Amino acid sequence: MTHISRSPWWTLAAVSLGGMMVGLDGTALTIAGPDIAHSVGASMTELQWIANAYLVALALALFPAGRAADRLGRRAVFLTGVLGFGVVSLLIASTTTSWLLILLRGAQGVCGAMLQPAALALLRAAFPREKLDLALGIWGGAAAVSIAGGPILGGTIVEHHGWPVVFLINLPIAVITAGLTLWATRESKTTKRTGTVRSLLRTPGVSLGAVLIGLSYFSLFGLLFFLTLYLQNVRAFNPVRAGEWLLPLTAVIVLSAPIGGALTGRFGPRWPAVGGLALISVGLIGFRTLDTTTGAYTLLPFSLVLGAGTGIALIAATQIVVANAPEETSGLASALQQVATQVGGVLGILTLGLVMSSQVPSGTTDSDGATQGLGDPGVFLDGFHASALVAAVVVAVGAVLALRVSGRTSTSSGLPAAQLAGPPDPAADVQRESRYQQ
Repeated sequence: MTHISRSPWWTLAAVSLGGMMVGLDGTALTIAGPDIAHSVGASMTELQWIANAYLVALALALFPAGRAADRLGRRAVFLTGVLGFGVVSLLIASTTTSWLLILLRGAQGVCGAMLQPAALALLRAAFPREKLDLALGIWGGAAAVSIAGGPILGGTIVEHHGWPVVFLINLPIAVITAGLTLWATRESKTTKRTGTVRSLLRTPGVSLGAVLIGLSYFSLFGLLFFLTLYLQNVRAFNPVRAGEWLLPLTAVIVLSAPIGGALTGRFGPRWPAVGGLALISVGLIGFRTLDTTTGAYTLLPFSLVLGAGTGIALIAATQIVVANAPEETSGLASALQQVATQVGGVLGILTLGLVMSSQVPSGTTDSDGATQGLGDPGVFLDGFHASALVAAVVVAVGAVLALRVSGRTSTSSGLPAAQLAGPPDPAADVQRESRYQQ
């Protein structure tokens, strides 16, 4: 049984602040990646693991964290995740070696796993049904705004203060979030059996929704990983200018996510998922026109199409997962949504990295530098174009799979789908972006 919070809107404020902390951290890292690589002298493999250590640890810890949130208390788990994230961020800021950075990013992933599933579960426990949709919209919007503003803020911080400050700012935000949570939020836990991951995956629509989320992130974050390297290494843009290039894409995701929610609420999740994934595929194909002189306005239409498709597809797929899950497994369902994003992102970076490496001529003396955009720009662009094509094909497969989604989403809790699922969790999304940036 859950307990209604005395101050649900303050609970929303606390949960939103925690999500914004992780969201800003992730998009800022996207911009900081090349600087981090130079600072610690990381190879391409080490860069991938600096990014993926967070994602792998997060994916492994999400289900235990979701179960712990349901059984031990959502507030307690959320607080542990928030404070842990802040402390580990402080340690990362003082790191000077790639291997230690990889270990600490893994620890940060565990903290993120504790924070994320508990956040959505706290909102479901705090708000009555008639206000839950509004609360979820505000929560998702706040986190999405942090993603949109992250590239510019992160670029400014990196250029003027250095990449460690990107992490240092997390500690005061974590302390404020924890204090607000303690003051305003009641503990929430379930007295029912929470079930198992296997039983959750057997719930109609849940497994397919998770697959669609994973495929979307596979392509999106794999692309962003190499796009950041292109901007800062091939084009020699400073962090702020690189952030400006990424802003249209992230901003459109913010704007399109509510549209995806509205479309899903009216028509069901099938066609928004199919249409959104199709738009992503078209946008990815457009990025194959990239060359050494491409201007921001040339890519703008493809960025807008890709961003719009991402927001629409992810909200539909997220609603499929969360809205179909029984209320007593809300923490576990939130964990599944996050696992799908992490696994999709990790596979995207690793797989598209292999595609990029396969395009490097066998006689190249510095293949590692070539894949980071530090060698012949033509070699890097050949790999980028091949990666974009593979990503587009993967998303197209997702669009075909989405045709199997039921026309309407039923919920075990009795709430409409649009009320139970907020926009895609920017906090986790952003983390994926960071890894590829490396």
